[in-house]
Amino acid sequence: MTKTNSHENDRPSPRGQKSTAKRRANDASKSSSLSLDGAENKRELAETFCESGADALLGGDVDDALDNYLRAVKLDPNSSVARAGLARAFLADERYKRAFEEADRAIKLDASSSQAYELRGHASRLLEKYEDAIRDYDRALELDRRAYLAFYGRAVARDMIGEVEAALEDFKACLALAPEFVSAYYDRGALHANAGRFDDAIADYSRAIELDPTFAHCYVARGEALVERGRARRALADFDEAIKLDPENPDGYYYRALAWRELGNPSAMKRDMQIARELGFEGDDDL
Repeated sequence: MTKTNSHENDRPSPRGQKSTAKRRANDASKSSSLSLDGAENKRELAETFCESGADALLGGDVDDALDNYLRAVKLDPNSSVARAGLARAFLADERYKRAFEEADRAIKLDASSSQAYELRGHASRLLEKYEDAIRDYDRALELDRRAYLAFYGRAVARDMIGEVEAALEDFKACLALAPEFVSAYYDRGALHANAGRFDDAIADYSRAIELDPTFAHCYVARGEALVERGRARRALADFDEAIKLDPENPDGYYYRALAWRELGNPSAMKRDMQIARELGFEGDDDL
């Protein structure tokens, strides 16, 4: 089973969120033209830019978030909140080394910040430094047992180093705190699938799809698990939906080709395999 990246980043916020972020940033920019002689005034402006950065991240505007957090840090370089926000923005921009550096600075400024340890843990995990990530997640959870993203990140890191049962416990804790967190269901499903527990995997993928019917690769993953359980015809519907949602992704065509092979339809298999190759499929295509 092929395990792909989850979609752990926050989903886009309700309509109008971007305009809120832009409005706050504009207001702060106007205010910054006034006298900045007082340290208190600088801190207040930095907080406004942090709020705008958070709004921009929720709205999916990573560039705007980075711009706002960079302004906040320039105004108040000793703000752990601004540093942590900048780390989060760099994570969203897939600049993991920069994210690690900013989270590290946030920790040095405020060693009691669970969020800062959590963010440094995310950066280490995405840099494939799993033991370092687990240590940071441990510390984040010592500081805040409600930090469900720390449970989630530690679960993924533990899975990557083969600590499957410990990972399952962390996924369980994460979902107890955030029962509608799609990525936790998806990644726990992948863990079950990799362990050959396909019924459990199907259950988790199904819950993820129920929560987010637009999650194209989750349909592919559930289809794979259905094929493994001998339910290739049922899997076709999942691959069809994945292709409908993301027609430029070769995975849907490739795994549908596998289903056609199981169903004894070589012409359909070859057709889908050809499309997968044309879309850039680079895996094992020896069908």
